Amino acid sequence: MPLLSIVIPAYNRAHCIGRALDSVRLQGLEDFEVLLGDDASTDGTIEVVRREFPDVKVAALAVNSGAAAARNAAMRLATGEFLAFLDSDDEWLPGKLEAQLEFLRENPAVVLCATSHVFCRRDGVRREVRVGNPPNWAEALLEGQLFHGASTPVMRREVLDSVGFQDESLRVLEDWDWMLRISQRHRIHVLPEPLAVIHENGPSNPDFTRESMGRFLKKHLPEIPSPSRRRRMESQHWENTARCFFRHSRNRDGVACALQSMAISALRNPALAGALPLALIDGVLGTSFLRRVLAARGGYSIV
Repeated sequence: MPLLSIVIPAYNRAHCIGRALDSVRLQGLEDFEVLLGDDASTDGTIEVVRREFPDVKVAALAVNSGAAAARNAAMRLATGEFLAFLDSDDEWLPGKLEAQLEFLRENPAVVLCATSHVFCRRDGVRREVRVGNPPNWAEALLEGQLFHGASTPVMRREVLDSVGFQDESLRVLEDWDWMLRISQRHRIHVLPEPLAVIHENGPSNPDFTRESMGRFLKKHLPEIPSPSRRRRMESQHWENTARCFFRHSRNRDGVACALQSMAISALRNPALAGALPLALIDGVLGTSFLRRVLAARGGYSIV
């Protein structure tokens, strides 16, 4: 039994999977296994891994089913005492795993340790995203305070027994949903040091986003006792969905989701209204003002 099982989901990542796996090597650990959950890639991802990293164990899905299904397939092969997670387009900085394992050994009541990260935009601009620890992570995750749950956590294996696997009905938000469910049962902690690099990629499929958003809200809105907080959470999620549609230049759907967000909580983010005239101008003139604004902001706000 290895100390650590490293779980990496992948879909058509032949161009960057080597970077992720090289960052695993640079951790300097010896007692670990690497498990790749391949989501029916068609670009030779598995061939690259088997040629360059022959020790990696591959769980190959026959049909593209989403990141949750790919992670679950890899986790079912895991034999380690701890599990670590890394998306195939991200990377870890040296010393990350050692710092997390040390924290978990020194704090046996904590079952999951994540880290802050560096966000790298497609144009190469980087910014540090440092995450503090709120008094109650379950409440904070419901409110929308996040850490990167796909590429930074290391957790004890016992979590699988108490919480189960990721929800494969969620094609997006699956990592947020999982971190939320874990935090409702266990103590988690985020180290302030940015020890992972999260690379910006293309926006999620907006139809998957809208469908998963509905499922996520149905699962978790009832957990919020305050009506005003429920409205804020629901409004935030519809804004996120609007952003996804806008990035795909599906402005009509984006406007509908933005209006839904404002109808639920008009004052939560007044700047959201600024997206609407830009979307209308783009729709009439065939321009891309809104898309440029979103790109300039690095994906952190709607306008």
